[in-house]
Amino acid sequence: MAHRPKSKHKKTSPRSRYAKRSSIAPFDPVGLIRPTALPREKIAPAKEDIAPEPLKKQTTPILEEKVKQTTTLRKKATSQDSTVILIYQDEDQKFLASPQIISGKRHEPIKFTFKDFDGYNFIRVDGFTRDFVLPYAAITFTYRKKDAGNIWIFCQDIDDRHFLQKPTFVKGKVGEAFTLSAPAIRNYTLLRARGLTSGIFTYDQQVVTYFYRRDVWKEVEYTPRYLRFKTAVQSLDAPDGHLTEVVLAPGTVWQTFETITTDNEQRWYCLGGNLWVKYDIEAMELLDKKPTTLKPPASDLKLPNTITLQHNAMIDFIPEGQLVLYDKPFGQKIGTISDGQIVNLTGRIRIDGMLWFEVNGLGWTIREYLDLDP
Repeated sequence: MAHRPKSKHKKTSPRSRYAKRSSIAPFDPVGLIRPTALPREKIAPAKEDIAPEPLKKQTTPILEEKVKQTTTLRKKATSQDSTVILIYQDEDQKFLASPQIISGKRHEPIKFTFKDFDGYNFIRVDGFTRDFVLPYAAITFTYRKKDAGNIWIFCQDIDDRHFLQKPTFVKGKVGEAFTLSAPAIRNYTLLRARGLTSGIFTYDQQVVTYFYRRDVWKEVEYTPRYLRFKTAVQSLDAPDGHLTEVVLAPGTVWQTFETITTDNEQRWYCLGGNLWVKYDIEAMELLDKKPTTLKPPASDLKLPNTITLQHNAMIDFIPEGQLVLYDKPFGQKIGTISDGQIVNLTGRIRIDGMLWFEVNGLGWTIREYLDLDP
């Protein structure tokens, strides 16, 4: 029998077909477990830890420029490299003075003198800075005009001086120009104005008075004349006005200051103040020259006793005019006194409804030329 060579492989016991594969390693007599080799997963080779790169700071071009500018400003300037313009204006942005230009080094204080303008109040400043900071900068000072004194407007009847409407006023700012227009008043014609109708507003109040005359007055004359009364004539307070208590005695001579011709050809003569008579050829005589005497015949004149008194009054005659004083009622002229003057009344006489007063003990005049409650 032939000899079979021994196999080089170790002979193992046959394996039952019912045996199961086990992942448990066989018992090692030495007491050590030799793990079975497990299949290795394919893993990428490890790399050394590397710190992440810092995020880049995202800046816009404007921000970069600002940062660059700020960095530059922090550096001390060695020469003048900054300019500031000072602007002085009113609320309408009109220059009150020429702009002022100041140059210096950055981060140095700006030195200037604050300006004050007559007639203005300082109200606001824009762009203010204490130091030179930017290459170019502007500081704007704004002022407001102060309120001026009002301009009061009065409208008067030139003949009897009564007011034709309620006084009004115009407001403005100091230094502003004004031009006034006369109010239109029904049935009256403007004659003249007293006061400045155009000019400049100031701190002081101003007054403008417009004088008017009735439309029905066709012609007005200021030529002095004289009337000698043939009979007693009662006076009126205005042409076609109301009767007064003054009765002009026959034989007396009165000077006229104003002659009015109305549109119906009537002539009215002003004897001063609010004393008027309508011309009547049967009751009076018109004289162009002053007669030698103003005293009526002695037989026609009877003077009652004088009542003594002490009372202050004001002469109320023609504006800027001179009132004639007589040595006695219906007597001779002995002097004059200015309109508006304060006087002391020392005596009183009533003749035919006409009141005469003695002024300062110097002469006599009638009630119509006096303001008894000045």
